Amino acid sequence: MSFPIKPESQAQHDAEDRFDESLVRQELVQRICGQAVICFGVLIVIVSLVKFVSAFSLEGSPFSELPLGLVGLLLVFLGKYLRRSEFLKSLLSEFDSKSRASRSLFIFIFAVIIMAIILVFKLSVQDILRYKRLLGEGGILEYLQALTLFTSAWVALLISRDLWQRLSMRLHGFVYGLIALALLFVGLEELAWGQVLFSWSTPENIASLNAQNQTTFHNLEFFQDYLDMNLFLVSLLALLLVTCRPSFGILKKKLHRGDMPALGIFFLPRYFWPLLFCAAFLSYFVANRLATGLVLNIDQEWAEFMLYLCFGMGLLRTYVLLGYWPKRIQD
Repeated sequence: MSFPIKPESQAQHDAEDRFDESLVRQELVQRICGQAVICFGVLIVIVSLVKFVSAFSLEGSPFSELPLGLVGLLLVFLGKYLRRSEFLKSLLSEFDSKSRASRSLFIFIFAVIIMAIILVFKLSVQDILRYKRLLGEGGILEYLQALTLFTSAWVALLISRDLWQRLSMRLHGFVYGLIALALLFVGLEELAWGQVLFSWSTPENIASLNAQNQTTFHNLEFFQDYLDMNLFLVSLLALLLVTCRPSFGILKKKLHRGDMPALGIFFLPRYFWPLLFCAAFLSYFVANRLATGLVLNIDQEWAEFMLYLCFGMGLLRTYVLLGYWPKRIQD
């Protein structure tokens, strides 16, 4: 007589476990986002202090670097807020359509804010050489790109471990392990494998082949000629894949199994399109040398940042959603 009660009780217990696991992951992702912003703010403050001290020896005005330090302090406070923000926690929730609508609106507004920052930044920094220094090698935006890539690599590694150990999806876990290594590689490339931080001189045999005289692979003369166009093509491909997500419906029905995570959680959601559109828009102008009076070659750094940001947020989303699936017990 009590047999029918046991499966129902077990199902309820499993549902509660999945709910608890998803909450734990949401809180972890929230801490990751907040800590990343704090680390970037601290980095900006340190850079500002170094430039402030260096300005005395260069007979420049040290006070021109103070606004940069103020921005760093504001980011530190923002990161602390994000770690406790109920708004961010609601954005990470997948339990209702209201949260999904909030995420869509947030991504759209976020893309608009980034484009506004680019415009204001261009108008406020009248000196083109200073603008390029701020965005180029060793600039603030490059540090932010590296931070985004390293954080994304860490999250990809968490997903890989989760798929491999908890869900017994070894192939998927291996793929995400490769993704983590690829993101780590790109992040190290952005920092020239530490040369940006430690300022060592480039070996002559590498410098002779490198367009920017750095210890990097992507700036080798063979790749340098195709970087801008390849960035546009990658951005455009990502935008098309995101906007065409409904076409995955047939494939989803064929491949989906009840005991495995839904196929859709491994793809970028449709509401990421504003960031990808902005990345493709900027990289198109850079690649084709259009509107050169307004869009400079260095503006590809903004496009790269938005592209990295999309992939990073997509990985955070995947990690949260994987918590809804129970641990698979191997036969």
